[in-house]
Amino acid sequence: MPNVVAESSSCSWDDDLTMPYTLAAGILWFIAALLVGLVAGWVMRSAAAGRQVARARRRQQAESEAEMATLRERASDLERAADERDRLKAELEQLRSANERPAEPVTQAAGTPDLDAAATVLGRRLTHDDLRAISGIGPAIERLCHGIGIRTWWDLATADVSVLKSMLADAGPRFGMHDPTSWPQQARLLAEGRWDEFRALEARLAAQRGAAP
Repeated sequence: MPNVVAESSSCSWDDDLTMPYTLAAGILWFIAALLVGLVAGWVMRSAAAGRQVARARRRQQAESEAEMATLRERASDLERAADERDRLKAELEQLRSANERPAEPVTQAAGTPDLDAAATVLGRRLTHDDLRAISGIGPAIERLCHGIGIRTWWDLATADVSVLKSMLADAGPRFGMHDPTSWPQQARLLAEGRWDEFRALEARLAAQRGAAP
């Protein structure tokens, strides 16, 4: 009987020793699992954050590259526009230079044309620089020409037809029937002594007047 009591006391003592150890071990395992969970969670959050940072960097890099491409395209457009501007500016300068360049003076025929030859070809004697030798010009129109500085055949040869028309229009309605279109050409032929050509032109103008209604 005493042996039974002793064994019972020994078992109770052993149980008292095992329970705290088991509890401590459980607590340690719980703490270890908690730490492992915390570490795993931290690692997972770090990995997710790293992935987000990497995506943000890639997105930012893509946006930066797209912006750089846009800027390069704009710079290229600006460069082409600058080249076009320089080209147009150069063309404008050339046009200005051409417009500002003085017109080459018309060389007047040297000397006095041979009036004796004119008499032979035309059948009548001409007086040098007599504007009335021009078909269509009489004494009144000759005076009008003198009034605007046209006094010689060569002056008339280099006159603008629009100036002659304005002269006639300003002189009044009775001069409106006259057409000065051929006067500079006739005057040039006379000034250069081209009598045969002048006679042919004179005949052609007479034929046109005769054919007019």
